[in-house]
Amino acid sequence: MVYDIENMKRRYDQACAIEDSKDKIVEDLFSHIETLYCEMRKQRDDIDDKKRLIASFKAENKKYENDIDNMCHDQAKLSFVTVLVDGDGMNFPEKFIQGGHNGGHEAARLLIQAVEAHIQKIDLKASPTTRCRILVYANVEGLAKAYRDANVLRADETLTSFIQGFNKEDAMCDFTDAGKGKECTDFKLRAHFEQDILNVHCQRIIFCASADNGYARVLGPHRGSERISLVRGPPFASEMKELAESFVSTSFEEVFMSAKLRTARKVSPCSTNTVITPPRTPTPNYASAAKAAPLLQPSPTVVPAAMGPTKPGLSICVNARGQRVDRHVRYSSRDNVDELKGRKLCNRFHLVGSCTYGDDCTHKHGPSLSPRELTDLTHIARLSICPNGLFCREVNCTCGHRCPRENCSGYGCRFPDSMHGVDTNIVSMI
Repeated sequence: MVYDIENMKRRYDQACAIEDSKDKIVEDLFSHIETLYCEMRKQRDDIDDKKRLIASFKAENKKYENDIDNMCHDQAKLSFVTVLVDGDGMNFPEKFIQGGHNGGHEAARLLIQAVEAHIQKIDLKASPTTRCRILVYANVEGLAKAYRDANVLRADETLTSFIQGFNKEDAMCDFTDAGKGKECTDFKLRAHFEQDILNVHCQRIIFCASADNGYARVLGPHRGSERISLVRGPPFASEMKELAESFVSTSFEEVFMSAKLRTARKVSPCSTNTVITPPRTPTPNYASAAKAAPLLQPSPTVVPAAMGPTKPGLSICVNARGQRVDRHVRYSSRDNVDELKGRKLCNRFHLVGSCTYGDDCTHKHGPSLSPRELTDLTHIARLSICPNGLFCREVNCTCGHRCPRENCSGYGCRFPDSMHGVDTNIVSMI
């Protein structure tokens, strides 16, 4: 048998190449396995590091949660709810007022209970340790007079005993005299509201002033806030009613009256510059207006109310409804008006030229006044409400027939509702 050496060698070389290829494959596999093992070990080390980091984060998170719980617990000790009450318009029922000291105690106690019940109703998670800070501001002298005029208090009674009882019920209850003037109460409530709405410890502001549109300017920027509740006593004024839809609203029926105080006391006709509060003049219907006033022939041209005082005794300005229109008076300054009030001048003598009391008049006659003083005295005289109302036909009447305050909402004002928003367009002179 003859062997082909070259062929055998070639076949051997091929076999060696195949074996070398197998060895190379095995070497590559081991190299790849080693690479994967290194990567796996690195990944395992990374996982171990992350596990340790997660465990550390969990421990720190637990610590922070405990710290937050402690902070919340400490904050709860300082948390409070502010109750702001406009005492001039949110009136307490007569049973409390007539109860004096005990009535004040009971009014404060029921108010606190009503606030706590309201908080629990709207916030089930509310802390039971949250304190109620109740701030009532009012013109106490004027409010007492309103209660006397409504026959709730006798002529010699005041609100002192009621207020003392109210303040003693709880250390957080304060009924404060804001001073004379409606704007005094507004100023106090506005300041407390703006301070507490920024206070992190104040959980909620319960605002009790439903019938005054003036507070809409305060509440408007916070429309939709979940930290504000509005309490309805008398019906919401128009702007407040619109805002009430954006807040939680409620009513404390056992604590506040659902209507304004009604004047029941009779007064004598005004003849001096003493400001008095007569009964509210009912708004006349068409028939009564026609009976009280002569038929008018309205001019086709509407004449706006002129600036400056009107000299009484010449004519009466009336609008299209036959209502008397007081021309607008621009007084010189508040200081001059206050000084003139202190002189106790007789309105009728200086403004009309005669006084029915003569030498027996308790107010000063004396020399003629300057034009500025006459203007200021006209303003003072019109602060007294005419008992004959909008359809007064006394040509020499110096009293006011409409509220002299610009843009007055009527809330807390001594002038009745019918004397607000009077049409000042003059259509005739009689």
